[in-house]
Amino acid sequence: MDKRKKWLIGGFIVVGSVTALLWFKGRTGANEPIRVLEKNPPGAGDSQIHMEVRTEDGSFPVNFLLRERRYTEEELDQVFEQGKEWLDKVWLADNMSAENVTGDLYFPTQIEELGLTVHWETESYRWIRTDGTVTEEAEEAAPLTTKVRAVLRYGTEERLVEYPVTIICPEKDEKTIFQENVLQTLEIQQTEQAAEEDFTLPERVGDVTLDWYDKDVPIWPRLFVFGNLCVILLYFSQEEKHIHQIKHREDELKQDYPEIVYRLVLLIGSGMTVRAAWEKMISDYQCWRENTGKSRWGYEEMEMALREMNYGIPELKAYESFGKRCGTQGYIRLSSLLIQQVKRGAKGMNQLLIQEVAEAEVLRRENARKSAEEAGTRLIIPMIVLMMVVFAVLMIPAFLSMSF
Repeated sequence: MDKRKKWLIGGFIVVGSVTALLWFKGRTGANEPIRVLEKNPPGAGDSQIHMEVRTEDGSFPVNFLLRERRYTEEELDQVFEQGKEWLDKVWLADNMSAENVTGDLYFPTQIEELGLTVHWETESYRWIRTDGTVTEEAEEAAPLTTKVRAVLRYGTEERLVEYPVTIICPEKDEKTIFQENVLQTLEIQQTEQAAEEDFTLPERVGDVTLDWYDKDVPIWPRLFVFGNLCVILLYFSQEEKHIHQIKHREDELKQDYPEIVYRLVLLIGSGMTVRAAWEKMISDYQCWRENTGKSRWGYEEMEMALREMNYGIPELKAYESFGKRCGTQGYIRLSSLLIQQVKRGAKGMNQLLIQEVAEAEVLRRENARKSAEEAGTRLIIPMIVLMMVVFAVLMIPAFLSMSF
């Protein structure tokens, strides 16, 4: 038994033992009654409790919701103060101070650590929204002063915190100002040249001379992505093509096998040696190939084996290589029978070859059945498309002729 199986069995034993121990303890152990349950701290939420009540008359389950612990009045004042201190630190977000607000504010809706919820109100939604966003209208009207209010809530208790806010225009650098001037100049010149066929770009903005060029869009990122994608697709397509060729070769070898075995048995049974029968079949195949321009994998492998014999490789070795190259059980078995035929002669081998013919005939029928099934499967999609076309031809005219 290997190490992995031992670990697996050991794990099952440990789990089963612990499970049985816990089951036995639950059945026989005397549980102590519970009198006190610990509540969740404020803000942690309620907890669902599943218990069993036992009396002299029996037992029954009880499920109830255990409320979280509430703050006392002394604790509540302190919690609200802590919530205000936390808001004071975070509500300005990235702004430096309430007197110099140039960007959006941060309006949290709850303080989870304290169990508080926060509701925000603004003096004017035109300037600041309830999510802390400073509107474009406020930026255009800046500087301006407004107020925001945070309502801290815990249950029915509330505390109000108010913050004055001064919104100012964000300072722009020289580059931003120059770009805005260029756009403004373009708008002015388009208005002036509205009736002209061509538009003349401005040569200067203030003291700065402008040279206009088409913006070059670099092609290398797209080439890099597209090129690598093509390489990947080409690799997978070649891999798919290779797999398809291997499958086609295997299918053709299976189709050729019954005919090869049958012809070998006939020729050997007529008195030919294995080598002579082999050469006769290859000679006939070569004539057929020249006339049709087609090829068949089974006979191609036989031709290669004959070529090896002509090059000096021993006949038995050529038959053995033939079976290994074909790779299927049938060809390997055939090569073994041919090797025995050459070694021992025809005595007793004809019966084995005849038996191989019978098995090859069964294989031929099985291959024909599989081919028919595959052909039927390939016809499903064309048949569905044809059925949809027929339905369309029948239903569309009827639908159009209906009066509503």
